[in-house]
Amino acid sequence: MTRQDIENRLLENILAVTAGMTVGKRKAARIVGGEKKLERLLVEGKVGCTGKGKGQSGKWRFDLSQVLQHCRPA
Repeated sequence: MTRQDIENRLLENILAVTAGMTVGKRKAARIVGGEKKLERLLVEGKVGCTGKGKGQSGKWRFDLSQVLQHCRPA
């Protein structure tokens, strides 16, 4: 097994585990590299998001696996 095969398998495992998890808007923005980029990804349909919850203090929740697919380079 090559290094590339191992890296791909690990990436698939991470995305599979995080598929049902969500993060808030601030954390998602930090992962992708900024709020503007997060908004662009949302408009383009590349990142899923559940809308605000009930009431005025509801929060946006972003799909963690999709956010990680668009993370900025370290």
